[in-house]
Amino acid sequence: MVSPVSTGAVGFAPLAPPTVWQGWDAFVHRAPASARDVTDGAWSQAEREDYHSELAVMRTPAMGSVFTAVRRLLLLLNRRQQAGARSGLIISGPATTGKTTTMMALGRSFQLADARQRPGQAERRPVLFISVPPTATPKMLVSEFARFLGMPITDRLNQTQITGAVCDLLCELGTQLVLIDDVHLLDTQRRAGAETSDQLKHFGERIPATFVYSAIDVETSSLLSGVRGAQIAGRFKIFRHRPLAYATEQDRSV
Repeated sequence: MVSPVSTGAVGFAPLAPPTVWQGWDAFVHRAPASARDVTDGAWSQAEREDYHSELAVMRTPAMGSVFTAVRRLLLLLNRRQQAGARSGLIISGPATTGKTTTMMALGRSFQLADARQRPGQAERRPVLFISVPPTATPKMLVSEFARFLGMPITDRLNQTQITGAVCDLLCELGTQLVLIDDVHLLDTQRRAGAETSDQLKHFGERIPATFVYSAIDVETSSLLSGVRGAQIAGRFKIFRHRPLAYATEQDRSV
């Protein structure tokens, strides 16, 4: 029997990674630090450093476009569709343009809205967020899903068993949005990458959720090439996440 670890499980640092449920839920519900007057003598140096290191996120035009696109997928295209026919979104763009930040902001907004619509259902896991491991294999990928959910994995469980348990649990927990970062790490020209891409397709057919990927310049990667790539391109809309433009000529000259 495979089951998620309770939300109150011990052993997680206050800033656990968002690729595990405890860390993700903490990110979703963590209130941003309040700014204080620079002359406030009670504002210690450590508090000032904590405030600035948090790097408060402002909603950008790209975020607004992604939010709107996913809302349409969730409410219009995918609402009454079987899992195998659902559409998804790929956030693609150059490195360091805020793709992961946009994806996490999307998941946070969705989960908070879900909590408002379904109060008192703390056992729900409306959002899942993972990152593709380097040189991933199908078993490594499904283990990331299990790790997020806190599912204990033993050596006796094979890939098929873990996959079945993960899909069943995500359906049971009401997961509606699956966020997968760094999918450009899947090299489908290699056997492991191709098989892992097939594993993602299998998840999309088993889990009744909307999938959103993030990738560096996916248009030029092997992920969209060949028969597998044609299937992905047919199911996923690509949103181009461009660098923020500077506002004035003076800004651009700095």
